[in-house]
Amino acid sequence: MPDDNADLVHVAIDFPRLPDDTAASCRVPLHEILDHLADEVPDGDELTAGDLEFLRTADVEGTGYWIWRFDEPGDDGEPAYLTVADDGTTTTVGYETDYYGLSPEQFILGDHHQVF
Repeated sequence: MPDDNADLVHVAIDFPRLPDDTAASCRVPLHEILDHLADEVPDGDELTAGDLEFLRTADVEGTGYWIWRFDEPGDDGEPAYLTVADDGTTTTVGYETDYYGLSPEQFILGDHHQVF
């Protein structure tokens, strides 16, 4: 596992998908995801459901992941990911700008191993 976020781009990884590979199966409702983004992303209160592109689910060592891509608000609008992770006891919502051009799978790997 790379120690540096930039090195994640060189990791070839794939994860099995959850049985219900849809945004609707996510443990966190969309309105709560948007509330999280409003609190965490600069000008995040400008984001709407239409700004989020659901990409996939993943099963990583028994933790379910749901991942979306979006562009941060503003003129520079950097690409970013939002993840929801659920291990059966704890559900975590996370957001991070994608500075390194990671694939969704690479981003999930980094999130799972707390590289960010």
